[in-house]
Amino acid sequence: MPSMKNSKCFTTIIILNWNGIEDTRKCLNSLFQVNNKNFNIIVIDNGSRQDEASILKKEYGSKIEVHRLKENFGYSGGNNYGITIAKKKYNPDYYLLLNNDVKVEKYFLELLIKSASSENKIGVVGPVIFDYFQNNKIDFSGGKINWLLARPYHYVDFPKEKRTAEWITGCSFLIKKEVVRKIGLLDDNFFAYFEDIAYCLKVKNAGFKCVVESKSKIYHKVSGSSDRKGIFYTYLISRNRILFVNNYTPKLYQLYFFIFNFLKLIAVIIFFTFT
Repeated sequence: MPSMKNSKCFTTIIILNWNGIEDTRKCLNSLFQVNNKNFNIIVIDNGSRQDEASILKKEYGSKIEVHRLKENFGYSGGNNYGITIAKKKYNPDYYLLLNNDVKVEKYFLELLIKSASSENKIGVVGPVIFDYFQNNKIDFSGGKINWLLARPYHYVDFPKEKRTAEWITGCSFLIKKEVVRKIGLLDDNFFAYFEDIAYCLKVKNAGFKCVVESKSKIYHKVSGSSDRKGIFYTYLISRNRILFVNNYTPKLYQLYFFIFNFLKLIAVIIFFTFT
C-alpha cells in the first residue's frame, strides 16, 4: 500500500466523452473506488450525437461536473477546454487527462502523484497500461520515437521501476500545474494523434521529465473511440505526422523525412504505372 503523505494534493481528472456513454460510466465507477478522494472529475461531452451530457448529469449529480460542446473538438480541443475550466475554478496541483474507455486500479492515482512529487523535474507521469480484455498483456509502459521515420513506438515490457520515456500516451496523462503554467495547453492543430507526443517534447524542452510509474496500473480498450482501419484515422495519422515533423523535429530530421517520403512516393507511382 502506498504512502498517504501526498493525498492532500488536489487533482482534476478530465474525461472526454464522444458517443461513448457506456464506457464513460464504467470509467467513472472505477474512479469512485480509488483510495485517494482528493480529486474532482470534469467530463467534457465532445459533440456526441445525443445529449449524453444531460444523461450523465442526471445519473451522477454532484459527483461530477459535466460540460457539453456542440461539436467534436478532438482530443486536444476537448482536453484544453477542460484544463482551462479547471485552472480557473480549482487551480489543481495536477491535471489528469484520462480516456473514457479505461478502468483503473485502486491506488493508481496515489501512485502517480507520489511519483510526480518525488522529483521537481518530473513534469508528466503515466501508468503502465494493460489491455482491457487481456489483463496480463501490456499495451504501454513508455514511449519512444524513431526520429528518422517520425514514428512513435510503445514499450510493452514491465519496467521494474519508474521509467523515463520520450513520451507518455494521452490515454492517462498526469500533468503538474507548474508544467501547464510554463508551457500552456496541448496543440489543438492535431485534433487527435501525436498531440501527446508533441506535448511531451515541449515538456522536455522546458526542462522537465516524462516518466512511467511502474506500480500504477490501468486497463484500456485500445481504439475504443476510433477505427484504426478507417479513412479518418488514416488521414489524421498521415496529416499529423507531417505536422509533427514540420513543427517539432530537428531540421536535419525534417529534411531526411521529406526526401525519404518523396522518393517513396515516386517509387509507388512507378510501381503502379508499370505493373
